[in-house]
Amino acid sequence: MDPKLKKKDNCILRALLENGRLSYSELGRRCGISRQVAFERVKKLTTDGVITGYSVCLDADKLGFSFVAYVLLIAKPDENLRTELEEFLSNSKNVKKIQLLFGRFDFFLELLFRDKDEITEFIRHMHSFGAVERTETFIVYQTPIAILI
Repeated sequence: MDPKLKKKDNCILRALLENGRLSYSELGRRCGISRQVAFERVKKLTTDGVITGYSVCLDADKLGFSFVAYVLLIAKPDENLRTELEEFLSNSKNVKKIQLLFGRFDFFLELLFRDKDEITEFIRHMHSFGAVERTETFIVYQTPIAILI
């Protein structure tokens, strides 16, 4: 965590990353502070923009998405073609995350699929857009460690 934050704030953030539904009482107990102090610290972290929101983490396997893939994509510079590609990616149920990159590649995509046929169809469809110059695909076969920030 950030060394500029107070030790108790780092404790609160780690606990919330592990379980964002913890009560203020439980946060306080885990971090050695009162419920009221935990409430005030979370409020301040939110006001300061350190905490920007809360979300739900889903188990992709239990939802039937057993294949995770990462795609590095080089796009042609034509903005009209790129807009169509970006719209396709933004509306796809298989796209978990799109990141724009500096360097050799333009996009880094995190994708979820039910099976190899779905991956194949998605990659084919993506390549049908004139904006796609080149892709490199990586399929995850195991995640031995997942680290929280």
